[in-house]
Amino acid sequence: MSNYSYIDKRNIKNSTFFLDEKESHHIISVLRLKEDSEIILTDGRGTVYKAIIKDLNKRLVSGNILSQKKISDKKKYEIHLALPLIKNNRFKIALEKSIELGVNELTPIKFDKSIKSSINNEKILAIIHSACKQSMRANFPKLNQLMTFEQWYDPNAINIACVIDSQKSLYQQIDLIKDNFKNNKKINLMVGPEGDFSDEEKNFINDKNFIKINLGGTILRTETAIVSIISIINELMINNE
Repeated sequence: MSNYSYIDKRNIKNSTFFLDEKESHHIISVLRLKEDSEIILTDGRGTVYKAIIKDLNKRLVSGNILSQKKISDKKKYEIHLALPLIKNNRFKIALEKSIELGVNELTPIKFDKSIKSSINNEKILAIIHSACKQSMRANFPKLNQLMTFEQWYDPNAINIACVIDSQKSLYQQIDLIKDNFKNNKKINLMVGPEGDFSDEEKNFINDKNFIKINLGGTILRTETAIVSIISIINELMINNE
């Protein structure tokens, strides 16, 4: 189990630190670390701190910063994921796995056939922090407010939509993606909600010239499709760097 913890940068003064109540609870009750244990902290903005615990007496972990370094995202591209409002347990899986796979930006999307109409931003942020700590990400992804499909669309990005009736796979569209990649390093990925896109949304996809792809001969659940498409994009783009 990783002893990677999140720290608000405001809780670092000179060479000392303290963790908030939630992070302290995890250190004390879950990881069961003691005084003089070394831990790794991140502010979620690319700075990683090596630290040592000096006090747990008041149920708030505090200690000394031993060293720090700046970690930059090494990828030459950014992935902005449209995250459909699906059932809570499936939404959590899609959110966690997309973060572990390195997504840079997340926007919850209410599609016409979405089964939900609202989100809990605090709960989503908690999942993001947990997934980033699990995967030891120093740069946390940006979380946007709930949007409609049309608001999320970016005419300056490489817009890719996973569409069930598309005749081409992601691999078959790679040359087109690479041609667009010469001028833009931001990739907008979109997978539809449970129940698929509405006719109006499909028309929008066609009108805006999205790169339409399928993920094989079977119909995947939304969270499965999200994991698959991000994994393939990462493989193809890394090989293109």
